[in-house]
Amino acid sequence: MPWQQLTIATDQELAPLFETLIEELGSLSVTLTDGADQPIYEPPLETTPLWKQVHVTGLFDEDADLNEARQFFQQRIDSTKTWSLTLDHLKDQIWERVWLDNFQPIKFGNNFWVCSTEHNIADENATLLRLDPGLAFGTGTHPTTALCLEWLATHPLKNCEIADFGCGSGILAIAALLLGAQHAIGIDIDPQALIATNNNAAQNNVRDNIQVYDAQQYPTEAKDIVIANILAEPLVTLYDEISTLVKPSGHLLLSGLLSEQVEFVTQAYQSNFVFNPAVFRDEWACLHATKRV
Repeated sequence: MPWQQLTIATDQELAPLFETLIEELGSLSVTLTDGADQPIYEPPLETTPLWKQVHVTGLFDEDADLNEARQFFQQRIDSTKTWSLTLDHLKDQIWERVWLDNFQPIKFGNNFWVCSTEHNIADENATLLRLDPGLAFGTGTHPTTALCLEWLATHPLKNCEIADFGCGSGILAIAALLLGAQHAIGIDIDPQALIATNNNAAQNNVRDNIQVYDAQQYPTEAKDIVIANILAEPLVTLYDEISTLVKPSGHLLLSGLLSEQVEFVTQAYQSNFVFNPAVFRDEWACLHATKRV
């Protein structure tokens, strides 16, 4: 059925109040998004910062009476404050279909592709990793994931054992297996990530070659290659856990960090690892290092 979408453009001070008021109007859901292209990459733990300019959006069914919405807000918001209201009517859509239509196949290395289950690659020799909308982050479109996939697609992985620390959708561990790795483990704090990784592994016919574990309890046997595509602060905080998983002379791939955070992360690992020059895409970076013997 059609929907109504009510959006308030406001600032970070008023956003929580508008969120509450939109809920009082009877919205089915409320979302807060960046109103001025001001990304928050890595907030401190246990904080929920907002952007300086915020769009607070409520979704209502088509029968909701929103004719008096503006007056409702005006009666409850200080008249000296600045905000604006937009009301849109949305056609009902199959949102998975919209995602599939916009997610085009992505090529890495010579002939490795990430695509949906509905896309086909003309080259019968191509190696395909198929993903559809799911529970966890990771489709290969984000620069940090793409940088890791490019490294995997251009390095020999035959018979390697892999650890994907912070596996998300499992895309990196699954890619490694499709490219020749022998076995992989996926580790994540999010139960949904573990479910998504198992589902995606089954879809790509590598379920028997991967095990997934909660980050509180996982096997610590060292691997040939360890990938950690998370964020700079966790990469540094989890140095002991991540570095222990890498065999002597093994490879470490670190991503999820911004360009200006390269030195910060490198310094945390350099006593036990030899780093190659960082690789960049947009404002993001990926680090490859070899563990000292």
